Amino acid sequence: MSMNDVDVDIDALVRGRRSRRMWIIPLVLAAAIGAGVAAFLLLRTEEPEPVPEPQRAEAVSGRLSTTVDLSGAAAAERSADLTFDASGTVASVSVGVGDAVAAGDVLATLDDYDAQLRVETAEVQLRLAQLRLDDLLADPGAAEIAAAELSVASARAQLASSELSLARLIEPAGAAEIAGAEQAVSSALGQLSSAEEALSRLSEPASAAEIASAEQALSSALGQLSSAEEALAALVEEPTETEIEAARSSVTQSQASLSAALTRADESLTALRDAVDRYCELFGYIRGVGEETCGADLPLSDGQVAVLRDSLDGRSSAYERYATELIGANVAVVTDDAARLSAMAALSTARERLGELLKPASEEDVRQAELAVEAARASHEAAEARLAELVDEPAERDVYQAQRAVEAARASQEAAEARLADLRAPADEDEVAQARAALESATASLESAAARYDELLAGATANAISQQRENVRLAEISLALALADLDELVIVAPFAGTVEAVGVRDGDRVTANLAAVSLVTTDRMLIELTVTEADLPGLSVGQAGLATFDALEGAPHPVRIASISRVPDSAQGVVTYDVDARILAGPEIAEVAEQLAVLGGMEAPGGFGAGALPGLGDLGGAAGLPPGFELPEGMTVREVLEAVASGGPMPEGLTLPEGLDISPQEMRRLAGLLLGGLGGRGGDGPQALAAARPRPAPGMSASVEILTEVREPSVLVPVAAVRQIDGGWFVAVPAPAAGGEGPGFERVAVEIGESDGVNVEIASGLDEGAVVLIGADAEGIAFTATQLQPAASGLDLGRGLGPGLGGGGPR
Repeated sequence: MSMNDVDVDIDALVRGRRSRRMWIIPLVLAAAIGAGVAAFLLLRTEEPEPVPEPQRAEAVSGRLSTTVDLSGAAAAERSADLTFDASGTVASVSVGVGDAVAAGDVLATLDDYDAQLRVETAEVQLRLAQLRLDDLLADPGAAEIAAAELSVASARAQLASSELSLARLIEPAGAAEIAGAEQAVSSALGQLSSAEEALSRLSEPASAAEIASAEQALSSALGQLSSAEEALAALVEEPTETEIEAARSSVTQSQASLSAALTRADESLTALRDAVDRYCELFGYIRGVGEETCGADLPLSDGQVAVLRDSLDGRSSAYERYATELIGANVAVVTDDAARLSAMAALSTARERLGELLKPASEEDVRQAELAVEAARASHEAAEARLAELVDEPAERDVYQAQRAVEAARASQEAAEARLADLRAPADEDEVAQARAALESATASLESAAARYDELLAGATANAISQQRENVRLAEISLALALADLDELVIVAPFAGTVEAVGVRDGDRVTANLAAVSLVTTDRMLIELTVTEADLPGLSVGQAGLATFDALEGAPHPVRIASISRVPDSAQGVVTYDVDARILAGPEIAEVAEQLAVLGGMEAPGGFGAGALPGLGDLGGAAGLPPGFELPEGMTVREVLEAVASGGPMPEGLTLPEGLDISPQEMRRLAGLLLGGLGGRGGDGPQALAAARPRPAPGMSASVEILTEVREPSVLVPVAAVRQIDGGWFVAVPAPAAGGEGPGFERVAVEIGESDGVNVEIASGLDEGAVVLIGADAEGIAFTATQLQPAASGLDLGRGLGPGLGGGGPR
């Protein structure tokens, strides 16, 4: 049968008892109270206890149920040690110990200066990538096309130079080159002849004209020597990094200047077109100047501008404004175009200079420069010797100098002849290979420049657009990662709760994963239970129960099993399992009210309900008390029940009614039921009572009683009323005594079912409401002696009872 099919009194949510047991809905409350009070009074006297007469009990309709007692400790339903996901310096801590926070509240932050910079950088990179994609999707501007044209022209010039160099190596030297080399040989022969002639004239006196000519020749030779030495130094010395960087910077600046000049030229041309459109729209009809201006190519020539300027005389102010604007726009186009040409020339010069610095000098060039220096030095020495020869008397030193001049001239002649032989001889294979590589590189550069130019004219290819879109995506990912890094610097409450500990302060230097804030849910508590392998099969998620805490007084707490772990924990040969029971609050209590009503013993007639104790609906007064209850002035029924439940002395002046037949233990159980079940006055609802209970703190020990099974309704009688004779079961019911004198009894055969040790199910033979006698018939074997194991009894006062009134006792 489903637990939810049980009709209950909602006040059952606040009652409970610890023990593993089976129990039922109690018997009639009025009879129990009478018997209990009478027994209580008997215990208070010192007279011998009389032999009890048979007790009467009524067969009631009720259900047997099965519970399991467990123990555990309270814990917060959710707890977390919150950490930063990155290292850094604590910028702020927004909470303190004991603060209540909501999910999403910021608890602490780290300094985010560097992270913000990374986010801004990623945003800039994303914008640049998006702009590049927009450029690919948009039509190219005039500046871009002009720059691409310039790159193509430069690549073509480089290709032509490479082709020429390779042709010189592969093809025989031309007639012009050979003629030049032959001329150099002839010149060297002339120098040699002159040197020899000077040597022969050392003995002849010189005229004034000859001396002047010799001085002029010396000056000229000195200049040639200086130029040759500078040329050789320029070839031999490697350019410095500073010179190279300066040349590269010049190229970069020239490119930027050219790009800016192209942009300005494009903008000024657009402005000129707009000015022409505005002028022609208003004054294009004017014969002569208007027709000539509007039909001319842009920019206007100097003559066309002069005609337009002359037309200003005698015209309206509007005409003068638009014509002047047109003339100014035309001047700007001419000026910007001149600047563009100048920037292109500057870029070409800068590239040539950079190429000279980066291009290493060949061995042949160095050799030729060295020969030129030697020749110039020889000429200089010859000129000095000649002058000395003319001025001074010939000496051995002069003769020696003349001989050196002859040797130098002879060396120049040999060098010239060697150069001529090189031109006539075939090229070296390594030089040809280097020239071919340079040609291939120049060809590739030209193809790349031409492809870029064609791309601008034809628009970006699908592949280029796709690649740039991927670049945009990469930039978006970088931005997302930067934002994620920024989030790692903030601790946000993942759930609503209370701050239990704060481990950082402003200015602290912390590392990643250091516990900074501890957060718990004090209003959502669990009880962590340890269950043996014997108890585990009977448990399932959703079962309800009642929990009591040793450290807390008051009514028990309704609970429901939230989770069951099937993973065993083994320690010293004992296998246990982890089970969590959640303490219920608010509307959740109503969801399990029917189950807890059975657990509290308040489900059937005879259990505690609205009519269980007529007249005791309001525990604050004495109205409607049973006959014989006389309360002194100012005393309440609650004070009496508290005294009974605690086992203490009765309040002074209290008179109990006579004839009450109830044991002190049963009286305390009754008082505990009333105090624990109601928990207050005026019939408070279960949710209000639950809210009034003190909340357990984490770690508090708890005893939990879980309702695991409820049997079908049946007729129940106390186990003491059932006996066995010859294998059959019977009960004693009132009947006339033999001879008609006094009360008697007769046996009624019954079929029995399950028992919880207090009551037993009657399957047949007895109807609800029938009266049975206990102690009237001692024949046969008592039911408890044949069916039951001894069960511990006792009462946990002040917390409420399980079975309710009329059916209490050990279970």
